[in-house]
Amino acid sequence: MEHRKRSRSRFVPALIKQALIGGAFAALSQAALAAGEMSPHAPPPRLISVNGEAEVSVVPDRARLQLGVTQLSPEVATAEAAVNKVVKAYIAEARKLGARDEDVSTAGLSIQPEYVWDEKTRNNHLTGYRVSRDIEVRISNLDKLGDYLLAGTRAGVNQIQPPVLESSKSAELKNQALVQAAKNAQAKATLLADTLGVKLGVVHALSEDGGSAPPVPMMKTMAMRSDASESGNADMGLQTGEIRYQASVSAQFELAP
Repeated sequence: MEHRKRSRSRFVPALIKQALIGGAFAALSQAALAAGEMSPHAPPPRLISVNGEAEVSVVPDRARLQLGVTQLSPEVATAEAAVNKVVKAYIAEARKLGARDEDVSTAGLSIQPEYVWDEKTRNNHLTGYRVSRDIEVRISNLDKLGDYLLAGTRAGVNQIQPPVLESSKSAELKNQALVQAAKNAQAKATLLADTLGVKLGVVHALSEDGGSAPPVPMMKTMAMRSDASESGNADMGLQTGEIRYQASVSAQFELAP
């Protein structure tokens, strides 16, 4: 019996101590909740989601021109010699128009065997080898863009891609479009909040959705003509127009309580 009393006497102070600690923690928690420092059951933030778009236009001041030469021959050497002759002729024409060595690239080369199906032997029959070379020209004077295209017909180029127009300020213009897209998203969110009679809070999330590539120029014709006269852009009906850099963003704004 004496042993039980002693055990109970030691157990009661421990309970009192635990109760005091728990009470102190509860009091601190209540104070933190009152101060807004703790919110175990806080509701999720109210959000408004919008997309913002913007476009910046500029007159292009340079272009990249992609040309190609391809030749099929029973012998690789014969096809390669014919292709190299055309490439050298075009490089000479480009230099006359003011192209520098660093503006012209002719590194692309491919050699592909070509076959036809022989129904009698039920086998592929080698007809020859197709040799192709790519030519890329960077043009800084767009007034001569048509001349570079017509020079290809004179040299014997048999593949021409539509020129890609560019601006030397492309990075700056893309950033401008992105800034305007973000402002457009904020304006949309403000308009919606005002319409619904609520106040717009801080930005909750913001992401860039990307932009579009610059368009190719408008041309009246791109036909390969051996009788083309040297009248450049006017003769080809070539209009470079404008480049439009576009940007879009997705944004989420919190609604103020």
